[in-house]
Amino acid sequence: MQNPEKGAIRRLFLFLACLVPALAVADNDIACPVSQADETVRVRYVHDGDTVHLEDGRKVRLIGINTPELARDDKPEQAFAREARQALNTALALHDNRIGLVYGQERFDRYKRTLAHLFTPDGNNLQALLLQQGMALAITHPPNTRYTECYVSQERIARCQRKGLWARPDRVITRAADLGPESSGFQLVSGDIEHFSQTDKGIRLFMSEVMISIHSRDLDAFDVAELASLPGKTVTIRGWLHPANNASGRQSRYGRTVKFYLRLRHPSALEINPAAIETEC
Repeated sequence: MQNPEKGAIRRLFLFLACLVPALAVADNDIACPVSQADETVRVRYVHDGDTVHLEDGRKVRLIGINTPELARDDKPEQAFAREARQALNTALALHDNRIGLVYGQERFDRYKRTLAHLFTPDGNNLQALLLQQGMALAITHPPNTRYTECYVSQERIARCQRKGLWARPDRVITRAADLGPESSGFQLVSGDIEHFSQTDKGIRLFMSEVMISIHSRDLDAFDVAELASLPGKTVTIRGWLHPANNASGRQSRYGRTVKFYLRLRHPSALEINPAAIETEC
């Protein structure tokens, strides 16, 4: 049974995100604060903008954000990858590399990295700092939804002020029609929803040659009626874009051939009519 409040809650969520420039906190205020950390540790070195190594050998992945990738294997460095790492290094150096960890409800990822929000000794949220500077993009992985609304709001500050990555929004958001073989990985993709379908396994939305999947176990967070109304509307989605399993594309059960698929796990990864949202800046 659908919860009639979901649509209203999601619209309120997006409305508040759009009001960030008007509600932005003063310089002396702390965004996305915490009353007490779960553990105090010291960072040995910063791997990249969203991953650090601790002195005790643990690797910590910052919850709620994704930063540009440094060069690895045969993939080139992404824009602002070094700047994101340096921004995190600079923030840590101000406090002798000491941080507080606030663990996620899900404490480890599939790579055995510790999942946590990072705070400086004076209470500043490092994820929020990177988002404000335009060095990171917000992304939510349930069940680690703490600070989701706040992180989206901090991203909006950089987005509206054209900071960092957002100095060139056209380089942050890729049109679905422009996706190429090199487009796998974390992406913001914009396009028109062409088709909606639902089975007992979940929901599928089709955007050009992209299949967007929402698994049944994630549907409680979404307004299904709103999703069903998306065909014909322009949206921006965010998450990890995966190539189809073979060179000719993945054939869907609806007779559609797609080159990529992306799993949506939280409503914050879907913006409906993003152009209208931008006018609120």
